[in-house]
Amino acid sequence: MSKILRSVNRSYQKLKLAESKALTSLGLRVFTHNRKVKNVCIKKDIAYGSSKLQKFDLMYPTNFNNQKLPIVFYVHGGSWCGGDKYGYTMFNKQIAKYGYIVVNINYRLMPKVSIRTCVADVIKAIRYSIKNTDILLKKRKISISANFDKVFMVGDSAGAHIVSLIAAKQTAKKIKLNSKIAGLGLYYGVYNFENIDHDPSPIMTDLDKYWKSIYDNTTKLYTDISTTSYVTPDFPETFMTSGEIDKLHFQSQVFSKLLKRNDVKLHYLSFKKSRQDARHAFLNAPFLSSAKEAFAMLIDMFEKLR
Repeated sequence: MSKILRSVNRSYQKLKLAESKALTSLGLRVFTHNRKVKNVCIKKDIAYGSSKLQKFDLMYPTNFNNQKLPIVFYVHGGSWCGGDKYGYTMFNKQIAKYGYIVVNINYRLMPKVSIRTCVADVIKAIRYSIKNTDILLKKRKISISANFDKVFMVGDSAGAHIVSLIAAKQTAKKIKLNSKIAGLGLYYGVYNFENIDHDPSPIMTDLDKYWKSIYDNTTKLYTDISTTSYVTPDFPETFMTSGEIDKLHFQSQVFSKLLKRNDVKLHYLSFKKSRQDARHAFLNAPFLSSAKEAFAMLIDMFEKLR
């Protein structure tokens, strides 16, 4: 009977993930209004693997001739089961406008793959980009090149988890990317799964139930995918933002304290609960004051580090 109940629970949790994916997709289509940005070009859907989701978009400025420019890797959110790079095209074009080469990454999604595979896909995309970006630019007869000694990574929600985990594992010497991460931009992310039983966020509760339906013991998984397991004093300088109105806000609060204990330089923009414009996913609504304030601080940090 327990096996039957477990199978039923697994199926139900997959439906919950599908619902979350659908809501994320709807939200992106409502708020995403891509338009041309002067002096910024984009090469779409560059494959780094065989899956239709193992692709990234390459964005670059056209008014920085014969220069070596910093590269920014962007990883989208969506609870590891939804989201898509198209929803972040405009945001990343605005970064590129300041003189950055931007790699906007898609990755395979749960439940078709595990959360570990989501992370592995992003690592694969970064490694592919490090090896091929200059080649891709030369093929398009673009005179700029990428400076892999000045790599930045940005992500929102699940994407913030992925880039923070990759950065933590690299600085803890658990993985190697053949580049130096100069700075991170983290929007309302998840950084610790080990206390997921007490998480007030409905999506995290659903994910906990899902993982417990497929694993006999989730302890090792939660430790392995928690950024907090790998933070050292070498963790990159970080811009982080979240709003108190967001049910995941406590994740940013706890993570900020850990970074400070490790003497990591942190620029933390925390919005008070009265800020209705600081709900989860505010990055996707660029007209909001919260989105504008966060973007200004992110770019300011990047410009000082480039």
